[in-house]
Amino acid sequence: MNNKWKEIWNKRSADHEKFSLDDLIKLDGFDTGAGKIDEKDWRYLTNKVAEELGLHNGETVFEVGCGAGAFLYSLLEQYDLKVGGLDYSEGLIEIAKKVMPDGNWILDEAKNIPDDREFDYVISHGVFHYFDLNYASQVLGKMIKSARKSIAVLEVPDLDTKDEAESIRRDLLTEEDYKKKYEGLEHTYYSKKWFESMAIENDLEIIFLEGVIPNYAQNKYRFGVIMKKKENNS
Repeated sequence: MNNKWKEIWNKRSADHEKFSLDDLIKLDGFDTGAGKIDEKDWRYLTNKVAEELGLHNGETVFEVGCGAGAFLYSLLEQYDLKVGGLDYSEGLIEIAKKVMPDGNWILDEAKNIPDDREFDYVISHGVFHYFDLNYASQVLGKMIKSARKSIAVLEVPDLDTKDEAESIRRDLLTEEDYKKKYEGLEHTYYSKKWFESMAIENDLEIIFLEGVIPNYAQNKYRFGVIMKKKENNS
C-alpha cells in the first residue's frame, strides 16, 4: 500500500467510549457515495460469507486489514468465535481492541500475518485494491498458509469492469480535478483468473461471490473469492 493511502487510514480514529456497528462501518470507510453500506446490508453480507465458509461456533477467524473491526464485530453478533486481526492504522486497531477486548489485535502491515499460529479462517474485506499485484500475491500466500480451513478475499475490484467503473468516477470531475483528487490513490483491479491460478497452485477449491451486498452501488464492479482447503471439505 502506498504512503498516500497509509496517511489517509492513519488519520481515521474516534474517541467514543462505545461504538455501534454503524460507527465501525463508517470508520472502516463504507460511509460515503458509492461505497456506503448500512447496518442491515452489512449484516446480510457477513451472514452470507459465514454460510459460504461453513462457519461454526467455537472457530477462529482472523482478518487482514481489519480496520476498526466492523466485519468481525458483525460475525460476533451471530456466532461465538475467537477473533483477531491485523491493520497498520494505529487509531483503528485501538478501536478494535476497545470494542472486542478478547480479540488478538496486531498493529502491522498486511504481509506480516503471523507465521506462528493457525486460524480456521483468514479473511480480508475491502483492502486488496490497495495492493499492487506483487504485494497481493505475498499477502494471499500468507493467508493461505495461515488458514486451516478456508480464506475469503472480499470486495475485489473486477478487471473486466475497470473501464466502466473508472469512467463513472471520471465523469463527475474535470480531468484536472480528477488527477488532483486521485493521483497516488489508484486502485488495483483483479481478474478472476489471477485467483484461479493461485487456487490451482495451492490445490484449493474456489468459489466466486457476485452481488453479495444488497443496495450496494459497487456490486457490479466487485466480486468476492472463497478458497477452501480440500482436506477440510465434507
